[in-house]
Amino acid sequence: MKELLYKIKWRGRHASAFAAWERILANEHRSLDELMAEQELARQKVVRHALAHSRFYAAFYGDAGLESGDVGRDGWFGRLPILTKKHLRDHFDDILDGEQRAHLGCMTTGGSTGTPTKAGYDRRIPEEVYYWRMQNWFGVRPWDDHAYIWREPRKGALARFANALAWWPTLHLKLDASVMTCDDIVRFIRKFNEVKPSLVYGYVGAVARVAQFILDEGIAVSAPKCVCTTSAPLAESQREMIGKAFGAPVVDQYGSCEIRWIAQQCPECKGLHVNVEHVYVEFVDGDGVPVRKGEYGRTLLTNLEDMVFPLIRYENGDRGRWLEGECACGRSLPVIDSVKGRESESFTLPSGKIVNGEFLTTIFDDEPGLVTGFRLVQHRDLNVTIEYVPAVDDERVVRYLEKATGMFNGEVAVDFRRVGEIAHDRGKARFVVRER
Repeated sequence: MKELLYKIKWRGRHASAFAAWERILANEHRSLDELMAEQELARQKVVRHALAHSRFYAAFYGDAGLESGDVGRDGWFGRLPILTKKHLRDHFDDILDGEQRAHLGCMTTGGSTGTPTKAGYDRRIPEEVYYWRMQNWFGVRPWDDHAYIWREPRKGALARFANALAWWPTLHLKLDASVMTCDDIVRFIRKFNEVKPSLVYGYVGAVARVAQFILDEGIAVSAPKCVCTTSAPLAESQREMIGKAFGAPVVDQYGSCEIRWIAQQCPECKGLHVNVEHVYVEFVDGDGVPVRKGEYGRTLLTNLEDMVFPLIRYENGDRGRWLEGECACGRSLPVIDSVKGRESESFTLPSGKIVNGEFLTTIFDDEPGLVTGFRLVQHRDLNVTIEYVPAVDDERVVRYLEKATGMFNGEVAVDFRRVGEIAHDRGKARFVVRER
C-alpha cells in the first residue's frame, strides 16, 4: 500500500519519473558502446539547442569559429571552449533559454571553490531517478523511510509539518547539520531507532560526527541498508568509523549543486559509476587536452538533459580521473575514481611546487585506523598544520605523519595538532584548507 500511495503521489510531481527509473535500470546492462553512441547524440542535441536558443552560447561558440553545421564532425566537441564559474556569474541571463524561463530553477554553490555561484536547472527533469538508481543497488526503494543529516534551510514546526506532508507516506527523518549539539544527536538517534530508516544520507563531516558520538557513547542503532555521504571526499578512516557506528556499508556519491547526480558507488565498486544518461564527464590537462585513463585532470561536465540552462564543458573546480577495467558488479556504466579534492585546495611550496589536493586528502589511507578525522591547513606564510582526531595513541599518529609529510620536502614547517573534533562549515567537512 505504501508503494502504491508513493507512486500515485509522485506522478503528480514528476509524471515521467518511474518510467525514467525503469529505463536507466535497464541501461546498466546494455553495452558500453551503445550507451556512448546515445551520449554522442545527446551532446549534439544539447549543443545545437544552445546555439539556437542561448544568446551566450551563440556568441561564445561563434567567437570560437563553431557553427551548427560543425556539430557531429570528427573532434567537434573538443573544440568547444570551456565554460567557467565566471561565465555563470557574468552571463546567467544570457546562458538560459529565455523562452523556457518559466521552467527555470536556481541553486547557489556553497563557495568551497571560491566565490559562491548561481546556477540554473530545468525543474521538469526527474533527477531523483539517479538517486533511486543508487538506492536500488543496496536494496533500498524510493518509498522506504530515509534519514538525512543535512543543512536545514527552514526550521520550526511549520517547516517540519511541510516536510512531513511533502514526503508522505514515507518518513524523512532529519538532523540539521548546520549546528549540532549532543542533545540534538541524542534526539535524532532516539527517533532513528523508532523509524528504522533504510538509508542514511548526509554531509561527510556531519555524518562522521554523529557516528563518532554513537561510538563514544556506546549507543546501539538500528542498522540501515547503507549510509551515503556527499559534499566532500570520503576518507577511508571515516568510512570505517561510520560503517562501524551504523553497522552498514558506507558509500560515496559525487554531485554538485550545478549537476547533482554525477556518479555513485555500487556495493562492489571502489570507484563511482557515472550516470551516463544525465552527464558527460571529461578530465583534461591545463591546456584542455584529455588526459590518459588513470591520470588526474580538471573535471569538465556537460548536462545532457537540461535545455533550459545548458551546462556544456563546465569546469566545476574538481580534479578526477577515469579508472581502468570493469567493475565486478557487471554494470556497464563507466567508472571514475572518488573525487580526492578541489583544485583550489592544492598547496603551494616556496619552490613553486604544487602539492595536489587529491594526495593531501589520502594522507591517512595507508593506515585509516590511526585517526577518526583530520584536516590540513596551509597558512598565509605557507607553513602547514595537520589537525587530527586520534583513534590510537598520539605517538603512533605522529610517527606516521612524520613519514607521510615527506611530500613537503622540508620546505615548510609542519605542525601536528591533536584536536577533539574537526571543525565543519555548516556540516561540510573541508579536508584541505588554504588560508587566503
